[in-house]
Amino acid sequence: MPSPLSLYDRLFLWFFYFVRSFRFDLPENKVGWRSRQNQELRFQALLGVGDLKGQKILDFGCGLGCLYGFLKGKGWEGEYTGIDILEMMVQGARARFQGVAFEKRDLLKNPPSQEWDYVLINGVFNHKVRDNWAWMEQTVLKIFPMATKALAFNALSLEADWTDPELFYANPRVLEEKVREWSRGNYKIVKGYLPEDITVFMYH
Repeated sequence: MPSPLSLYDRLFLWFFYFVRSFRFDLPENKVGWRSRQNQELRFQALLGVGDLKGQKILDFGCGLGCLYGFLKGKGWEGEYTGIDILEMMVQGARARFQGVAFEKRDLLKNPPSQEWDYVLINGVFNHKVRDNWAWMEQTVLKIFPMATKALAFNALSLEADWTDPELFYANPRVLEEKVREWSRGNYKIVKGYLPEDITVFMYH
């Protein structure tokens, strides 16, 4: 199966975050969000997937570990793993949260063999790449079996009041059709927390 990410896509992702790492001071801006509030509203939506207390969580596309910091700020206790495709992100996350399991890995090329209770994916599918739907589908189908209880991910919505030409906005109706197939009908769609965002819960 051909990769949905071209070499240009991979270079662009690296360059996008490399530039932001020097341009901004706050971690939420370094990883592409407009504000911490904007980022944390998405986190809060993802956490609605289930009772995460004491659970084993994979944060796929962990960036600088902001979701881990958000969880710990709420008193969460459990087993956390963060995976990101970019070495600069993993190194930055390790520097912020020493002793936490952060790992550089290309999931589509080298999927991990372990399982987690919940897998959370925040903002990964927002970048425009060669084939966004294939990227989302291949990633979801690869990672959903690693979540013994549920997978939660978000995407930008085509129904947003404004759009950025460099980002990918999913048609909500198309997204729900695909999620229904991927989850065999066991899913939930969450909207309303931000006008430009959609969160998906897929359950086993």
